[in-house]
Amino acid sequence: MLSTSVSRHRTVILLAFLAMLCSCTQRNTESREITPELARFFRYTDSLGDAGFVPQALDTVLKMRSERAGDMTVADQVAYYEYLNVIYNHRGENDKSIAVADSMIELLDKQGDEEDKTISRWKIVAFNMKADGLFATGSYTDAYNYYHLAQLLAMQSKDSCALRTYTYSLAMTLYRQQRYEQSAERFKEAYRQAHYCEEDFNVFYFKQEILDNIGLCYNALKKYDSAMHYYKRALTYLNHMTGKFPIKQMHVYEAPKAVVYGNMAEVFMHLGQHDSARVLYEHSIAINLQKGYANSDALIDQVKLAALYFKLGEPNLAKGTLDMVKVELDTIPDKSVETMWHKLMWQYNELRGDSLASFRHLRMYMVRNEEQANANKALMETDLDMRVRDVQKQYKINMLISDRKQQKVYMVIMAIFAGMALAIVILVLRNSRRTQRHVTELRNLNNEILEQRRKLQETLEKLQAKEKDNSRILKSVAHDVMSPIAAIVSLADIMINDPNASRDEQLEIAGMIKEASTNSLTLSKDILQASRDIGDNTLKKEKTDINQLIRKAVDLMSVKAHDKGQKIELSLPDAPVYANVDGDKIRRVLMNILSNAVKFSYENTVIKLTMIAAAGNVHITVTDSGIGISEKHKGHVFDMFTDARMVGTAGEPSHGLGLSISLQVIRSHGGDIWFESEEGKGTAFHISFPANL
Repeated sequence: MLSTSVSRHRTVILLAFLAMLCSCTQRNTESREITPELARFFRYTDSLGDAGFVPQALDTVLKMRSERAGDMTVADQVAYYEYLNVIYNHRGENDKSIAVADSMIELLDKQGDEEDKTISRWKIVAFNMKADGLFATGSYTDAYNYYHLAQLLAMQSKDSCALRTYTYSLAMTLYRQQRYEQSAERFKEAYRQAHYCEEDFNVFYFKQEILDNIGLCYNALKKYDSAMHYYKRALTYLNHMTGKFPIKQMHVYEAPKAVVYGNMAEVFMHLGQHDSARVLYEHSIAINLQKGYANSDALIDQVKLAALYFKLGEPNLAKGTLDMVKVELDTIPDKSVETMWHKLMWQYNELRGDSLASFRHLRMYMVRNEEQANANKALMETDLDMRVRDVQKQYKINMLISDRKQQKVYMVIMAIFAGMALAIVILVLRNSRRTQRHVTELRNLNNEILEQRRKLQETLEKLQAKEKDNSRILKSVAHDVMSPIAAIVSLADIMINDPNASRDEQLEIAGMIKEASTNSLTLSKDILQASRDIGDNTLKKEKTDINQLIRKAVDLMSVKAHDKGQKIELSLPDAPVYANVDGDKIRRVLMNILSNAVKFSYENTVIKLTMIAAAGNVHITVTDSGIGISEKHKGHVFDMFTDARMVGTAGEPSHGLGLSISLQVIRSHGGDIWFESEEGKGTAFHISFPANL
């Protein structure tokens, strides 16, 4: 029952929401002593949530709060905040969820002593609430800080039950990072900790979810026997607990069973037992498509069933299922399902021979897949173990600081009594000198460690930067080059399969093929050049006439400018200007800057290039009156493979490689590149480097 970011793509947020609502009344009336009136009210709103009317339940709770704000006990207010937090989590309103958690923490801070076990339990819940909200917004460091606060409070109060939430959160993070072995162990630990809890509906729901999640971990590890073992344990537990909470409707038991059926179907898929998988998928979908059930989970199983139909050679059944999914996506948006839907529609249209439709869905699949990869990038790059260790280290540091403050207080007290005995004064002075010597030694040692760490970090960052550049080049080859090639294949297929096409139509398609081929060739050249410049750290410097270098670059770009009716005006010193540079690389930088000026300037405009030499530096400025650079793109202009790509005034494509490479070349010469730009009015790029003669 993990989120859509995991490999199985299980989404039963609504069921988790219902589970917490279901347990809210029982838990609070028994152990938190909310007023009977509020208990009855929550039973009513529970029934709304059970029936799928979550917005109505929220409106009812907010109205109740405004009507009886002055009459609510602390326990009532805590139950109210928990209720709101669950709803906002379900609706994906993370900022509101965090605000509710802050209100609950503020309320509990006013109640005083945390040694009160009830206050302690409430604070653990509040810290976990805020941590969940921060995690959902990508604030991972802050989230782990609050998870750690909840863990510490649970350990101090010896509340083993409360520790399960912290352990569960770590397990979920590990799963999303595809560290399935570690995730399974954390889930098992959370399951053991849940045995210390009182067996209410919330704990029951937590246990069956954990068993299912352990199965998902083993499924991802391709340990299918272990996965099936835990799925069966989850079903056995669900069957055993069915009806144990009479106030709940049957669908709160049946929906999670259907989720497990879908997971078991996936195992059968991997084992090649397609008939068994088909039966379980259809059974799971039939259950969870009902109102008030896990509709999102049914949607996921439908796309997986469609994929199975393709394996079974039944494309028409697959298409029918995909049509149903398309309709349901309008009311249950799910980016993961949409991505899979485009992939399967691409497969279906390939079978039908509809190249244009196939290419359209292939392109959408690639776009959606990349969006998901980018969305998960920050989490995938997070070193969870390091973050947890950092939080624990920070806590120890804070404790040491606190101890140091206490030591200072003790020293003041000793100073007051210093006059009572000379022996005490001597001892205090001796200990003080010894302490100072130790502090100095520790400070020096710490400085040495910090310096070593800084040097190692710099080396690591350089290696990582180089690795990222190479990875981006490979990614561009796999993504950007494939798109025009796919277009060429589709267009060629149209020419071959349409013998009745007129000559004009064939010429139009041939022109499109030429354009796609040219784009692919240009991008390939750019990528190869980027690879050479990144991998070659050597410069072949020699005395070079910069005036001549600039004139050659302008001559080469004049043809391109002439096609758009543009003119490049030069303003150079009368006498030659010499510099010790790698002429080929500096010329490529100039041509890239000029090429961008031509590309993003309007027809029949003037581009100005000026050069001055002063104080041992060469300063070149290229000024245009084109479309300029928007504020949101300015910070990413020099990024390699940046998303801040703009289309030229004549529709020219941009790959985002040139400026990044240009910046590396100029900086390797001891210089720099910068720009001044106003959107709609033009851009001035400045290049400066030392002559070094």
